[in-house]
Amino acid sequence: MQESLVWVDKNVQLCQYKIVINVRQLRRARREARVLPRGKRVAREDYWQWLQEAEKSRLIKTIVGFRRVGKSFLLKMWLRELEKKYGRENVLYLNFESDWLREVKTVQELRQVWEMYVKEIAKAGEKVVIWDEVQVVKEWEKLVRQLYEMGGVRIWLSGSNSSLLSGELASALAGRNLSLLVQPFSFREFLEYKGIRVDYEENEEAVERALRVYLRRGGLGEQLDLSQELAKNYRDNLLQKVIIDDIAQRFKVRNVRVLKDIFEFVAGNVSSVVSLRRIAGQLENQGIKVSIETVDNYLHYWQEAFALARVDKLDYKLGRVFRRVGKYYVVDNLFIRGGEENDEKRLENLVYWELRRRWGGEKVFYGKKEGRYEVDFIVMKNGEKEYIQVCWRLHEGNVKRELGNLDLAEKYGGGRGKLLTPTTRWGISQRRRNSLTPKPRAVPMIPSTRASMTIILPRVIRSIS
Repeated sequence: MQESLVWVDKNVQLCQYKIVINVRQLRRARREARVLPRGKRVAREDYWQWLQEAEKSRLIKTIVGFRRVGKSFLLKMWLRELEKKYGRENVLYLNFESDWLREVKTVQELRQVWEMYVKEIAKAGEKVVIWDEVQVVKEWEKLVRQLYEMGGVRIWLSGSNSSLLSGELASALAGRNLSLLVQPFSFREFLEYKGIRVDYEENEEAVERALRVYLRRGGLGEQLDLSQELAKNYRDNLLQKVIIDDIAQRFKVRNVRVLKDIFEFVAGNVSSVVSLRRIAGQLENQGIKVSIETVDNYLHYWQEAFALARVDKLDYKLGRVFRRVGKYYVVDNLFIRGGEENDEKRLENLVYWELRRRWGGEKVFYGKKEGRYEVDFIVMKNGEKEYIQVCWRLHEGNVKRELGNLDLAEKYGGGRGKLLTPTTRWGISQRRRNSLTPKPRAVPMIPSTRASMTIILPRVIRSIS
């Protein structure tokens, strides 16, 4: 690598260090970063509205989420809006996983890129940086902090792990950044991708068929048009990419087999309460000895990569939150293996992510009165509790348990209960239905007339409340 002088600032003496990128390469990197991939487009209205509101503030914006959920596509669309406002030359959009930027590994090299851009490309006036996967650059947060404090620069950051929300940036700029979590397609977005009208009453059969596909294939857009076998290959390759790039390299994990086995165990036990000891015991049964501390660390790493989300227990009688054990939900149903035997887990996983979209993860719990009844979800909404039980098929063998759980939750915890099931066939006699108190009634989980809301299931969802 040749030695060369690099422009720093007119008020700062020039210094000599290695050039990692030239102006031609920087221009190529900018052109490459803004190219939109071909294919179907989905109007992700909730995210777009957030971007428009966030732009009004000069706070740092961080766009985070699991790999391949559409963060980069969203930012490339948003880039075009920013270029209209600030001018194309004054918007620096770079993807740090690009081959053109492979030598940019440290904050010193990142600063070199910025200085070259200001001198050779940018024009006078306010500037915008959009840095995608910036977490691959060591100590990137130091330059971001300097740019923020300097003023005159609007900062948008994106990444596939939560390092964007932690570390020096979080401590130095506490309260000075806004964050958006991007998730896979909701069911409404899935319907839009497939070109299916959302109106269930006019399009019942098509929506129900789509639900069955969505239940198994999830909402990662790139694989939705692939065959089942190719989708499995896509899933495995994506999981390996996350293991290597987002976890193993960042956290110096050597035993990637154990890391993967822990994820697969949790994904296969979605909706079940799991403890660290249970996971360690399962691995030991496979001949893999691992400490409780290691299991805890690895689960944390998966959460940092946005692959898993943990839900804590709320004792609805005592009103206390317990964090010793919990439930885990996987970012997308594509990662839940198996056949029909896992459909109830898939349904509960979908319901969790829909609740999180609307209310945030910190407001969703699972409920249990010690030693007895369990409720799948408790949502804290405006100071009130809503109890939600998810049931794949309601029949004579489980109706007492499912309704009894909600009855006790309402009795001891206050609030109201709701039973969600995706079938119009109750599996119980009309006489039995008439004997239930209160009577079951059909309502949509979300009013389909409100375009700003996202439907998780069609209007055949039944609610007992």
